[in-house]
Amino acid sequence: MTKRKGEALIRRVTDGVAVGGISMPVWWPSLERVSEVAAELVPILSAVWLAVQIAGYARKRWMQ
Repeated sequence: MTKRKGEALIRRVTDGVAVGGISMPVWWPSLERVSEVAAELVPILSAVWLAVQIAGYARKRWMQ
């Protein structure tokens, strides 16, 4: 990587971090809400997926 490309990369990263830090108060509440919803849905969806897998296995086993 040339010095110019390295400096450009550092500049883009720095700009991205600055924008993220400035806009954090705007997106933080949304992130918290999404996290709360995911915390509620993931166990339910995991249980459903496990039930589907068990049903599929049982069906294959009983058809033999």
